[in-house]
Amino acid sequence: MPTGVEANIFKALMDRLLALTFTPAQPIAAPNILFPPAGQTKPKDYLEVTFLPNPTTTRTVGPGNQQHRGIMQVSVHYGSGTGIIVPMQRADQIIAHFPKDLVLYESGVKVKIYRKPYQTPLPPQDGSFMVPVTISYEVFS
Repeated sequence: MPTGVEANIFKALMDRLLALTFTPAQPIAAPNILFPPAGQTKPKDYLEVTFLPNPTTTRTVGPGNQQHRGIMQVSVHYGSGTGIIVPMQRADQIIAHFPKDLVLYESGVKVKIYRKPYQTPLPPQDGSFMVPVTISYEVFS
């Protein structure tokens, strides 16, 4: 079964994220996958992935190439009492792992990170601190 462009974009970005090593390791809550696994307690410290493609745009007259843009947001979650430095350092590691102009390939799809990712720390809420990292991508197909 052929895989669509958006699925290949997500796979390229997710594979890149999974290649990033943290010490200590951090579990990842991926879209539409049970987290935590059945019978386990949700950890205080983890990453949460959200994939948000934008509408596709035709950049030429006629049936030319389609531009696919969007973001993958990786939210760094930390339990209360850890302060803000460690979660922001984790966010910085993600930013460094997805530098501007990084090109990823998946099944013939070329995914380009077209701007430097950025973090937006949020105020602590319900005993946890979250730092979303926004990774902007672009594909022409």
